[in-house]
Amino acid sequence: MTHDDQTAGPRPGEVLTIRGLTKQFPGTLALDNVGFDVREGEIHALLGENGAGKSTLIKCVCGAYAPSSGEIRIDGKSVDIATPADATAAGIAVVHQHMNLVPTLSVAENLHLGEPLPRRAGLLNWAAVHKRARAILDKVGVDIPTSTPVSALRPEQQAMISIARAVSTDARIIILDEPTNALLPHEVERLFDQMRALAAKGHSFLYVSHRLSEVFEIADRATVLRDGRNAGTFEGEDITHEKIVEAIVGRGGALAERRLRSHAREGRIMRVRDLSGQRARGITFDLAPGEIVGVAGLPGSGADETLNLLFGRSRPTAGEVEVLDRPIRLRDPADAIAAGIAYVPKNRLTEAIFHAESIRSNVTLPSLAQYLREPFLRLVHRGREDAAANQVTAKMRVRMPGIETAIDDLSGGNQQKVVLGRWLSTGAQVFLLNSPTAAVDVGAKKEIYELIDELARDGKGIVFASTELEEYALVCDRVFVFAAGRVVGELSGADVTDAKIMTLAAGGAIAA
Repeated sequence: MTHDDQTAGPRPGEVLTIRGLTKQFPGTLALDNVGFDVREGEIHALLGENGAGKSTLIKCVCGAYAPSSGEIRIDGKSVDIATPADATAAGIAVVHQHMNLVPTLSVAENLHLGEPLPRRAGLLNWAAVHKRARAILDKVGVDIPTSTPVSALRPEQQAMISIARAVSTDARIIILDEPTNALLPHEVERLFDQMRALAAKGHSFLYVSHRLSEVFEIADRATVLRDGRNAGTFEGEDITHEKIVEAIVGRGGALAERRLRSHAREGRIMRVRDLSGQRARGITFDLAPGEIVGVAGLPGSGADETLNLLFGRSRPTAGEVEVLDRPIRLRDPADAIAAGIAYVPKNRLTEAIFHAESIRSNVTLPSLAQYLREPFLRLVHRGREDAAANQVTAKMRVRMPGIETAIDDLSGGNQQKVVLGRWLSTGAQVFLLNSPTAAVDVGAKKEIYELIDELARDGKGIVFASTELEEYALVCDRVFVFAAGRVVGELSGADVTDAKIMTLAAGGAIAA
């Protein structure tokens, strides 16, 4: 591990150099004398908990924020980056986690976003548009027809289109902010292959991720921020799980370990028989109180569809579902909620959070009927609502100034605690959790594991899905693996490993 010398001059091969970067907001010191460098052709990971300063640093480097003090150098020369245009001119580009692509437009059109399209005789020259788009894609080694709508692309292809846009601006430094959140392992590997190829051509990457296993695979070096300060830069043999996690959490912490015992009890909280929909068929299992059952598979395998069917997001075409021995119809999510089923979707930003609303509103909305003092006029008893919101946020250990704080002002981990906790007041007995730790930091991930464990200990039944295969071993009592819309295997106990899940999901067989 190294700590950067804030006074040192540029070292050979440095493309981006950050020295003494400080950013002060009213009442908050977001960055405190941060310094590190990124070398030519390097993939440099930037790590830290939510709130550690990563996003603030990126915004300073790309011109969205003006630093309070400090220096940014490109090729050893100090640069003034006051606007995003300044960052582009300096050879810096940012690829955000949601890619910033327009799904309804073609690949060629997305590659020209923000730029004037070539014209001929006053008309758009589409031949020139597609020719330039083809040249950009060839430069990054992506073989996708330029007329393809972005909505038809696989997630890792969309990520590469965003990177191609960055390369098209002659960016030498590409900042990737959580690019793999929506990707499965094989998609991540394809993305990494193309990143390595670009690095070999001299492009440098500042790679932000919460997935430590990916960092160990792809990063040449890693810098950790903690509480707005440098917690160390690691390379070579120093990039280990133990050292990185200790630097991130700063308290000798670690990710959750596999539970020593299951909380599953006798009895049955949910019964599913031959449940079928358009993309999944014949789903059959029992869920015991306190049990955590995983559903896993490749995209389109039926795993995600199982959660959608159980919550009424997709209407079943056949099958039976019972909760606490009571048959239920799942025509829509209202039926599921009334039956005591809760759902945490994969993408909290687009599917779960009510933006520009308070934490209180986000917590109590599913159970708002409980707090009405005048049902006809829909008048809310604010005292009872506030008490419920405070109780839930305390139980979920949400770090916040107060329940009237805007949900958008919370870190990703605390937002996810709100999304999970909102169901506690509904009396839900079955929790459907789809990637509940997506895009949260190491510390928040550990806390969410602990909260899931508490739900199981309280006797709730949990159906769990994740894009990170190693999570199944950490969380689940047993796992159903899907392929082609059907369950192709069941794993339990020590057999729940990412290797065995992937083997079954890819059509292989597990040796006896």
